[in-house]
Amino acid sequence: MSDLKTAAEQKKRDSFVAICGRVFRADPDYFPQAEYRGRRIYLCTDSCLGAFLSDPDRFVAAHKKSYRKEE
Repeated sequence: MSDLKTAAEQKKRDSFVAICGRVFRADPDYFPQAEYRGRRIYLCTDSCLGAFLSDPDRFVAAHKKSYRKEE
C-alpha cells in the first residue's frame, strides 16, 4: 500500500496546473510560484510572475475561468 501512495505522491509532484489553466507534466519546483490569499499558485514563466506581482487581483481576475485551487 505504501508503494501505491508513494507513486501517487510522486505523480502529483511531477505535474501541476498553472493559474492560466495549462497542465504541466514537470516538477513544479522548477516553475515560478507565489502566494495568493493563502494558497500557493504556479505560473508558467517569469514574465507571468512579474505581471502577477504587479497586480495580483487583476491577474487572477483575468485568469479566473481557468483558476483551480490546489487540492
